[in-house]
Amino acid sequence: MGRPDDTPGETPEQLKKRANDLRECARKARELAKRLGPLLDGSAKKAAQSDPAIWRGPFATRSTGTLVNRKTSVNQMASALLHDAGRWEAEATSLDEQAKAAGAKPKAGAGAGN
Repeated sequence: MGRPDDTPGETPEQLKKRANDLRECARKARELAKRLGPLLDGSAKKAAQSDPAIWRGPFATRSTGTLVNRKTSVNQMASALLHDAGRWEAEATSLDEQAKAAGAKPKAGAGAGN
């Protein structure tokens, strides 16, 4: 069973366009992931430093813990986004291969030697 957006009988041009669209999305996703991943690294490191501590007390401890947890979440999101971009690239390659195969098929009734 294909994906819901798979149109039976897509032309090679349509397949190539989908492949190019996927590659563009993957490129944008990689750019975002590069910025997203390290977004909180510096702040979390600075907040968690102990020598010399830049702040102390229960609020500082809770806030630092929250910041470190969010940094971890953001890093995981960036990693997942990179993984998705890789899948999109692989799908784009598959679509290109389908387009190439569809373009190489002889047209029906085009004199197949009969």
